[in-house]
Amino acid sequence: MSEKRYFWLKLYDDFFTSKRIKRLRSIAGGDTYTIIYLKMQLKALKTEGFLYFDGVMSDFAEELALDIDEKPEDVKITLDYLKSVGLLEVKADDEYELTFMQNLIGSETAHTQRQRDYIKRKKEREKLEKASQNDASVTQMLQVGDVDIEIEKDIDIDNKENNTKEKRFTPPTLEEVKAYCDERKNSVDPDTFINFYESKGWFVGKNKMKDWKAAVRTWENKNRDNKSNKNQFNNFQQSQYDWDEINRELGIK
Repeated sequence: MSEKRYFWLKLYDDFFTSKRIKRLRSIAGGDTYTIIYLKMQLKALKTEGFLYFDGVMSDFAEELALDIDEKPEDVKITLDYLKSVGLLEVKADDEYELTFMQNLIGSETAHTQRQRDYIKRKKEREKLEKASQNDASVTQMLQVGDVDIEIEKDIDIDNKENNTKEKRFTPPTLEEVKAYCDERKNSVDPDTFINFYESKGWFVGKNKMKDWKAAVRTWENKNRDNKSNKNQFNNFQQSQYDWDEINRELGIK
């Protein structure tokens, strides 16, 4: 006993958008004629695209209508249209060929189908297993990533602390002091300010200066409090100022 064979029909993806089928469907009753054409292709699967007239009915159209359960007049219209556009060729009085069918027919035995189904299921299982492994890997990577992020945060904190500890006072240039005084529109003389603190090694009292702008603001406040004697700082007479008081204002003990 021969093994059962399965057949299938393949359609081009432009079947319904091709001009010949669109024209067929545009005719009154065109959807019915299109279905008849598809039924004809299915009937010709096992005969490699050929349809045969056995003489059971008076003509091929009536006999085909009987086989595919359609009205004879609809089948006749469909046959005439297919012949007119080259989709059906009459090879003999009893033989008709549906063109292009050779490329649309496929078949396989039941054993081949079982093998194909098995391979398909196997691939699906492998795909699921791989996806599961990938999910586990991603989870592990995320956990490691979290640790890396925490380490990076700690490093950043350490760097900030080190930067704070290592930060050293840099004496300003004359241009910087002038720009700051101009910005604040005060009466502090930049040259006098620079000369004074350079002579003291940029110390304020017993401590190294940390913020020269704060010192400028202190001089500014002193000048404001002593408007009656605007040239006190310009005369560079240290004895006229209470530097202990200035130090207290700068927060230096």
